[in-house]
Amino acid sequence: MNTNLSRFKNIHRWERCFIVGNGPSLNKMDLSKLDNENLICSNAIFLLFDRVSWRPRYYTCVDSRVVPDRAADIVRMHEENPDTVCFFPQEIVDHQSKSVTPTTELINPAHNRVYFRQRFPTEDNLPYSAFSIEPDKFLVQPYTVTITALQLSLLMGFDPIYLIGCDTNYVVPQSVRQEGEETPLGKMYYTSTANDDPNHFASDYFGAGRKWHNPQVENMIWHYKMAHEAMSICGRHVYNATLGGKLEVFPRVDFESLF
Repeated sequence: MNTNLSRFKNIHRWERCFIVGNGPSLNKMDLSKLDNENLICSNAIFLLFDRVSWRPRYYTCVDSRVVPDRAADIVRMHEENPDTVCFFPQEIVDHQSKSVTPTTELINPAHNRVYFRQRFPTEDNLPYSAFSIEPDKFLVQPYTVTITALQLSLLMGFDPIYLIGCDTNYVVPQSVRQEGEETPLGKMYYTSTANDDPNHFASDYFGAGRKWHNPQVENMIWHYKMAHEAMSICGRHVYNATLGGKLEVFPRVDFESLF
């Protein structure tokens, strides 16, 4: 099992990259402009592949519901695109039961698959306890996978970093089944029962039978703020080139103006 992140340290120093989220705003963008760019993508980005010629240079998936649910699809994607470097946490920890599953039981080790140490975010030494500035040693578990992608971009030395498809705006359809223990934020486990996902670039992204979490947008925004502070301390520049959306933590730039 490959756990060595140090070999990625500063390999893209002062190169720009795009962290591609999965929001519906992608449907309004000319994604062909990304053909020759460094891309960090995540989760079910492969559902977009029939519309674009590019494939991500880097990919990550960390969510304790999404990784088990999409493991077979992720392995298939990687077998079809073996040059993509994939990053996964070493363990998948269920948020409520606290059960621990080695990720390699879900996604087997292979060339260009890297498994990293992960810590839970805390508030005892912010922003460093919420965002790793030593990502070659460990990454902090995120409230949104974009935080993992940002930590990886810091590891590899990218600067500037542009976010797209990070709409950060969620609507839970009535058809979604909500399960698990009741919390102040509501039930945490969601299962879709129809292909009516309004929160991603495809209606079947979290379509019928797909498992996901309560999105906890307020926690996402908090984590973005911690990431912005930590990246600024490290001298990195992160911009939001998403078309619309509700993420206002990072300075906005016009996507088209970057080309």
